Amino acid sequence: MRLTSIKNLLVYMLIACAVFRAHPAGGTPPTAQGQAELTQEIAESLAAWLPAQLRELDIPGAAVAVVDGRSTVWEQTYGHIDGHGSRSVDGETLFLIRSISKSVTVLAVLMAVQDGVVQLDTPIGEYLPAFTVNSSFGGDPVGEMTLRHMLSSRAGFTHDPPLDDRLYGPGYFDRYIESISDTWLRFPVGYRFAYSNYGFDLAAHILAVRTGRPFAEYVKEKVLDQIGMTSSSFDVEYIEQQDNRALGHFQGGEVVPLRFPEIASAGLYSSIRDMGRYVQFHLNRGVVDGRRILRADLMEDAHSLQFPHQGQRTGYGLGLYRQVASNTYSIYVTGGGRGFSSLMILYPELDIGVALLTNLEYHFLTEEAAKNVIRGPIWERYGPNPISDPGIEDMFEIRPDAPRVQTVLGRYGGGDDGFVIGYEDGVLGLRTNPEYFTPLTFYDDGGELVAMVEDVNEIRFLPQYGNMRGSLMIVNRNFSNHNSHYRAYNDSPEDPPGPDRPEWSEYTGEYEVLWNDEPTGTVRVSVRNGYLYVDERKCLEHLPGLFFTNDGETLDFRSQVPMLRNSELRILTPGGRR
Repeated sequence: MRLTSIKNLLVYMLIACAVFRAHPAGGTPPTAQGQAELTQEIAESLAAWLPAQLRELDIPGAAVAVVDGRSTVWEQTYGHIDGHGSRSVDGETLFLIRSISKSVTVLAVLMAVQDGVVQLDTPIGEYLPAFTVNSSFGGDPVGEMTLRHMLSSRAGFTHDPPLDDRLYGPGYFDRYIESISDTWLRFPVGYRFAYSNYGFDLAAHILAVRTGRPFAEYVKEKVLDQIGMTSSSFDVEYIEQQDNRALGHFQGGEVVPLRFPEIASAGLYSSIRDMGRYVQFHLNRGVVDGRRILRADLMEDAHSLQFPHQGQRTGYGLGLYRQVASNTYSIYVTGGGRGFSSLMILYPELDIGVALLTNLEYHFLTEEAAKNVIRGPIWERYGPNPISDPGIEDMFEIRPDAPRVQTVLGRYGGGDDGFVIGYEDGVLGLRTNPEYFTPLTFYDDGGELVAMVEDVNEIRFLPQYGNMRGSLMIVNRNFSNHNSHYRAYNDSPEDPPGPDRPEWSEYTGEYEVLWNDEPTGTVRVSVRNGYLYVDERKCLEHLPGLFFTNDGETLDFRSQVPMLRNSELRILTPGGRR
């Protein structure tokens, strides 16, 4: 399983948002005493809840801290660095924090912006003249892509690097960066949010080029030491020498190898004591011990939604998620994979922050802590999220039989996550699963096509790009989560037949998907209506043997080993035309 827990959280959270029904916001504005009481309540709730959860999930070791902007309210450690009989976890034990690393890499870039080394909105071609990336959309992506695009996951990159032994030996990070030029963009630069490690690792490479210093050394001096995170490091050579280092575990107890290529996006090791300081740095908006480390405007940039839609309140900033919470907001990020799962969540206006580190991957303890144990008391005290007004009075209603509406009918996504917009018993509506169908009402909102779904949800349709039909975006007005929950157009019964090339029969069949030479699942490649499909996702051929799925991932049969989204495929059963 290659999806990180943060991606699993995003999918889970946003699907829940799509069907959530909220109540009007209530509660009273927070006071200093109320904030202190709430912080203590959250600490006590975590202290009561965590031990049983850790035992039930068989998590080897964990560490948690609850802080405010001035002090650590509560810190606790559990278990061992490598199971029973090994060293006990303490406040200085190093854990891999995975995607929380992205926010630290962002701070390193912002420090370089503050020093005039780079600019967020300068095309990266000015920093890396020789860098290229493949694009089927034309234009000059390197001349359009900026650090802001990369750090907000809007550069169009795919997520994972190819599994290649060369990426794990000496000089592996440089080879990893070079390998990005062999990949293809999923979307045009800036078209939509698409979570990706590549942008953060490429940004780290740009810092190394511009400063003439290794990234790990630069970020230690400019960020970690400044905040007081003195034991934290991106330097794998340093980490290898530390005895007080938690070992990552897969489900089932297997220990995870230490080295991997995506250093800047997911490679920081930190202790719970250092993470408490890091959360305080964010609560204090760039100030440490009364001394400003990062300019206020740059700190605000890190916490702000990037390329926001009008009215958007929930989405991705620079390496961090921002989510509406009651009448305030949270800044959070989870990390998962390579044997670890982690959480950082803070409520700046309430002066509350939590960090939770574990050395077992692919469990939902961190997500459950964020959603219920931490957020629950806040909703109870200050009321649930307010629902934004859709502003229908400023829109123009469009008849369901209008040509413009007819162009968006069809299936979006693929497989279990597919949504269908179409007619049932003469009613035009949305079907999200066999049990749920709801009528849609269409509007023009300043030129953007919008479909209203019941009382708190809406669908916004993005324009066509390249030769691909546009994506749809599910918005829940309780969370105002524009630009985060997408489904790419897949197919329609009205689609004309495709070219059905004879050579495609060589590609059809059932395949194992391999990761670390181990199967992680199966996919079926077939031909339907003259198009190649991988499972339920329709593919378009760009070059002979190179296909793109409906959501922009590559399916590549041009070499002896076929690849899907940078994972190897191994044939199980040939054939599969329908």
